[in-house]
Amino acid sequence: MNYTVLIDWKFVVALGASAVGIIFAVKMDADAAERVSTLVVDACKEYAVAGNSDC
Repeated sequence: MNYTVLIDWKFVVALGASAVGIIFAVKMDADAAERVSTLVVDACKEYAVAGNSDC
């Protein structure tokens, strides 16, 4: 049997970003991690709103 495995570039980017995020989360204190996660969530919300706009 032959199997074909297709790995999308988005998967590789997400895997790398999660690895970097884990490394930073381990090295940060709790307050800094909370600030960073809040900023990331806000940035994602702004990106979602900008992506859905018709401008």
